[in-house]
Amino acid sequence: MADTNGGETRETLGMTEEELQTYFEELLREQAEEVSEDEGTPPAKVLESPGFVAARASMSYAVQLIAANNAYITRHLLDMGLLTEAPPADPTEDEANSV
Repeated sequence: MADTNGGETRETLGMTEEELQTYFEELLREQAEEVSEDEGTPPAKVLESPGFVAARASMSYAVQLIAANNAYITRHLLDMGLLTEAPPADPTEDEANSV
């Protein structure tokens, strides 16, 4: 399955766990900046508040659930024939292109 981001082949649909984690972290920072502006508190202090600490702690669980769901959807679409698996990489092709 080809990804539109850089043409790399991925095993499942959707963002990788690392991409999801990064995205959630960006969302938390943006939210902390908004709260910071409203309350006049530095964003770093807002991120240390109990609500933001709890949100960050629950992120890894949410990322795992989303990644599992992405894998399930991908497998289901493959089984239905709506997606096709990418052919295995041909190592000789890489060698020919690197010369």
